[in-house]
Order: sequence, then structure tokens, then C-alpha cells
Amino acid sequence: MIREAWYAITPQSSTVEWWKIGWFPRSIPKHCFCIWLTFCEAHRTLNKMVRWGLVPINRCEFICGQGESIDHFFFECTFIARIWNHFLLLYRFRRRPSGWHVESEWCSQRLKGNDFKSWLTKLTLAAVIYHSWQERNNRLYNNFVRSFECLVSGIGDNVVDKCRGLTQVDDNPTNRELLSNWNLQPILLTL
Repeated sequence: MIREAWYAITPQSSTVEWWKIGWFPRSIPKHCFCIWLTFCEAHRTLNKMVRWGLVPINRCEFICGQGESIDHFFFECTFIARIWNHFLLLYRFRRRPSGWHVESEWCSQRLKGNDFKSWLTKLTLAAVIYHSWQERNNRLYNNFVRSFECLVSGIGDNVVDKCRGLTQVDDNPTNRELLSNWNLQPILLTL
């Protein structure tokens, strides 16, 4: 009886395809929260802030000449797309990043599994989104700018630090290559 009452007063929604990309084991919680905001399109982007009358102009902080929106920022903006593409190449994904709607669909289809490559790619996607949004806020509100190399290094450090906490990774050619690409010791590999 209590269960029926609960379901009667609680709005029911369908399961979204992206939830395993936003929330997954051994993730970095603040990165997951940021990716969740992105999937929900809940970031306070400049296109929304102009509409609300909070700022006078909608111009991407990365000097690409476009207006800022979720779709633009992740990953139509050439600066942010370059960062994401840098990491995609480590995973041998040869593709050109597109806007968030296309990219989120690609991730939802491609990163469904729990294998090491999927986990590492999800971890990296969340780190790229988190650090890119943090950089956007630093540029917009603090007039503080970091270079492409600095951002890539910070994202890489987060991913490597998380990998160092792993106790074992399946020993196969793909995982060996991934560990090598990240300069991680193959000691993590198990049969």
C-alpha cells in the first residue's frame, strides 16, 4: 500500500541512455556532476544568460567567433574540440568532434560497456567537460587564461591519478596500448 502511494505521488520518468556515461564506478564525483549538468543542458551558458538579461552579449570565451550554448561549447568550439580530439586519438577514435547533441549520442552508443577502454574514455570525457567548463568560468569571471597544453596536462593528470588507484586491468593488446599511451606501468595488467 505504501509503495502504491509513493508511485502515485512521485513523477515517473523513463531511463535515459546516457546515465552510464554520467555515473559509473571509480569515477571522479565532481566530474560526474558536471557531465550530468551537461547532459541535462543545465549549465548557465551565455545564450541563457543573455535571454535572462544577466549579460549583454553572447560570445564564446575561447575567441572562436561563435555564441556560447551547450551544443557549441561541447564540442563545436574549436578550442574545446581540439582538447577532446587530443584524447580521442589516444583511444584510436579517428573522428571529428561535433556539437554536444551529436557527441552525446556518439558517446551513448559507443561507451556502453564496462571494459577498461570504455571506462577510461568515460573518465576522460568527464574530465574534459569539467576542466573545459572550469576554464570557461575562469576566463569569464576571473580574467584568468590557461593554454591548451596546460588544460591537457591537468586533464591528463586527473586521469592518470585515477588509474594509479586501480588494482588490476585485463591483459590484452588494447589495454596494453592504452596503458602505454598514458605512460602507465603494465604492472596493472592481470591474466
